Amino acid sequence: MTSLKFWQFDIKAFFRAPQWEVAIVAKIFMAIFGAYLFLSVMAIGVGAYYVLQKEFPNEPTIDLINKGVFFIFLIEAILRYFFQNLPNTQVQYWILLSIKKRLIINNLLFRSLLSPFNFIPWLLYFPVAVVRIIEEGMGLDSFVWFFQLLFLSLILNFLIFLINKNTKVLITSLALVAIGIGIEIYFEFSFYKNFAKAIHWAEQYPLSLPLAIFLLAITYKVVYQFLKARFYFDMGLAKKPEKMLRLGFSFLGGYGRLGVFLKNDLRLLRRNTRPKQILLFSVMSLFYGLVFFTTDIYKENSLLVIFASLFVTAGFSMTYGQQVPAWDGEYFGFLMTQNLTYREYFESKWRLMAVSVFLSLILSSFYLLFGWKIYLIIMTTAIYNIGVGSFINLYSGAFNRVPIKLNVKANTFSNTKAFSLTQLLFTIPKLGLPIFIFFIADFVWGGKAGLFSLAFFGGLGIVFKHYILNHLAKIYTLGKHKTIAAFTKN
Repeated sequence: MTSLKFWQFDIKAFFRAPQWEVAIVAKIFMAIFGAYLFLSVMAIGVGAYYVLQKEFPNEPTIDLINKGVFFIFLIEAILRYFFQNLPNTQVQYWILLSIKKRLIINNLLFRSLLSPFNFIPWLLYFPVAVVRIIEEGMGLDSFVWFFQLLFLSLILNFLIFLINKNTKVLITSLALVAIGIGIEIYFEFSFYKNFAKAIHWAEQYPLSLPLAIFLLAITYKVVYQFLKARFYFDMGLAKKPEKMLRLGFSFLGGYGRLGVFLKNDLRLLRRNTRPKQILLFSVMSLFYGLVFFTTDIYKENSLLVIFASLFVTAGFSMTYGQQVPAWDGEYFGFLMTQNLTYREYFESKWRLMAVSVFLSLILSSFYLLFGWKIYLIIMTTAIYNIGVGSFINLYSGAFNRVPIKLNVKANTFSNTKAFSLTQLLFTIPKLGLPIFIFFIADFVWGGKAGLFSLAFFGGLGIVFKHYILNHLAKIYTLGKHKTIAAFTKN
């Protein structure tokens, strides 16, 4: 058994899977998008050198870049923690066969090198190295500089598995970060400046390259031993009984079956990996407006301000709502055997999204620093998100029949099953409709008519939510058996 055999099995599994033709089309679209992204990010890598050289002529350009690399690594580490998975889907099948553990583990670790995050050095740092060779003629130094950063990124690739799968390592890492922030604030010590100096020193001494390779090999070996020690059904691969916080959400007890649904959703969000990603995205979307409200060019464009304001309060509503009922896909068949109605089911989902928008509105109150006008726009779009946007999200979920694995992190680049042309088309009314309503009202009547129209339609949706939810329940009921069959098949 060789590593090549694993790849052959993967290829066969792909072509034997149901609807593999759709998966190929999805991969083509992803490849086109990936090529566009590749060229765009590479252009950033090339342009960064010249922009910094022009803006800071009195400071060495590479020193500025090295300082920026420190923050790139921090962002990369955060993204890897939340989105990078060990490709271990088929491991349980391999353990049952007479295949050496060494081969399986090495195959997993080598396949992790194909993670999109590992292309970051080639997209950002390699163009800078090429430009340095052209502009400064520093061939060997640029070569050493690039590979130092490449090996650091690969070390991070393997360390993330330890952080993800070992609570002690995670807590230690968080503690080190907290200590580092404290040192940065209260002492005259700068981590990013000293990181830049260390990279510059390593560049001057090519013999430091073998040291980086040695550190990479040590990290690989530690992760290998860590996985090998847990390579059993009753340890690393089996689901461990989790210690749950004693949050019974008893305050929902007075809402009958509606309260039961809400409890189920809140527990799902608290206990599972994938929903926690949604919560993280929701928190990040609160700061989306900072990109637009701090730039005069964007701030003067009312349509862009409306666009940004929609995302501030709709981060959770958009990402969670469009995946209903896929969140319950793993046990949807059982759910449908219970004495419940779709009407109650969807009202619980709508209330959850409405509360999330309201909480986001409160948390986004720091936008008052930009003036009452900006916060008034955010309040108006929040009303629209509750009364119209949430229903559009629920309606789009009716066409999503791919169950979500709750404890598997989202992997946008390789999850072709999650690709849906219908979901893509629904982004038009989700984002385009409020812009269209605002534009028409603003163009015809001017003044505050655009904002009033958004608030009016949002309020109208809230008033008539009973009829809208009944209509949604009918639509879902018609496709109920198709949904159950699709969830069971997947």
